[in-house]
Amino acid sequence: MISESQIFIALVAAFITVILALRLGKALY
Repeated sequence: MISESQIFIALVAAFITVILALRLGKALY
């Protein structure tokens, strides 16, 4: 069973991952 808090944490983690990926991409290219 997945709680709302777990979903929220997953969304935040995914958002941070995307931001880091974009920053890393800009740094490389």
